[in-house]
Amino acid sequence: MGDVIPLRQYTPAYTETYAPVRPIGPVVVRPHAQAPSRTVAERLGLAGLRITRRGRVVLVLLAMLLVAPMATWGATAVASAPGEPVEVRVHAVQPGETLWGYAQEVVRPGEDVRDAVARLQELNEMSSGSVRVGQLLLLPEE
Repeated sequence: MGDVIPLRQYTPAYTETYAPVRPIGPVVVRPHAQAPSRTVAERLGLAGLRITRRGRVVLVLLAMLLVAPMATWGATAVASAPGEPVEVRVHAVQPGETLWGYAQEVVRPGEDVRDAVARLQELNEMSSGSVRVGQLLLLPEE
């Protein structure tokens, strides 16, 4: 491990200015005087402020403007209707097979092969179009 270097102990050198004060006689402890309690309005400088009826209406409207987007935001999060059921078969990917090849097998008449690839990706919850040997894919029975 190597040589161990001992740490030096720190001992403060007291001088005249920093020497602890030792009382000569009995020590008198005075109770701590509490600061007078202040209200929140006094601390904010609003002690003499009074809210009129119009001020209360404005405050209520402002509060409603803040709460309304939150209430409507929660209402927009609704589940979509389930898609139509599709009959599928499970297929294990073999060497040399691609998602493009599977899409050419299941493409509908008049449909672009790219759309069939997108459907297969959605059906198998894939983020990319790459497949691995041995991976199980759901292929629609058509």
